[in-house]
Amino acid sequence: MEGGTERKMPISNIKPTRMELLKLKKRIALARRGLELLKFKRAALVMEFFKLLQRSKNLRTNLEEISRKAYETVKIAEIYHGSTGIENATMMVRKMQGISLKTRNVMGIRIPELGKKSIEGLIDPKYRMIILSAKIDQSINDFERFHETILEIAEVENSIRRLLAEIEKTNRRSNAIENVLIPELERQATYLKMKFDEMERDTFVTLKKIKKNLEKRENVENVAY
Repeated sequence: MEGGTERKMPISNIKPTRMELLKLKKRIALARRGLELLKFKRAALVMEFFKLLQRSKNLRTNLEEISRKAYETVKIAEIYHGSTGIENATMMVRKMQGISLKTRNVMGIRIPELGKKSIEGLIDPKYRMIILSAKIDQSINDFERFHETILEIAEVENSIRRLLAEIEKTNRRSNAIENVLIPELERQATYLKMKFDEMERDTFVTLKKIKKNLEKRENVENVAY
């Protein structure tokens, strides 16, 4: 596939041969095919971009509600168990584990995704049932959901940035092919066609002169006899 830009070749440097014209026609066809593929890729990337953009908006809207609910349940748990009970529960919160990531392919772009079991609970389940009350347990559930949503937003918005960068790159390449490369190749092909027409006219004129001279010679010879 043709890519990048084509430096303008001085017309005088182009060899006026049929083979050169054939090569140019092949390059033009290849460039047009490449442009078609780039436009198809761009359309697919834009579609995925807007899909993820909508998903990001939905997640951020949900995050507000999840956050509000999580802090409400903390307040309720504090009413029942006091600040000491909440502090004791936080002592059992384990360190954040490594996040499991996988990727999917969108038109050659690797998009990160969180694994289904990538986010472990804030507190080991074996302690929750024994030590924690229902109110504190509910609060922990809400904050785990809050935590998961933040990570999901980070995943989606990272993907959006990657897609946007690739869309811009694809735009630059397609614009270079459509507005620089193809016109330059067509300019060269047009020049060769004009040269061939000129050469054919010159050949025709030359042959006509030769024919005329031959006819004159025949007439002179006929008169001599």
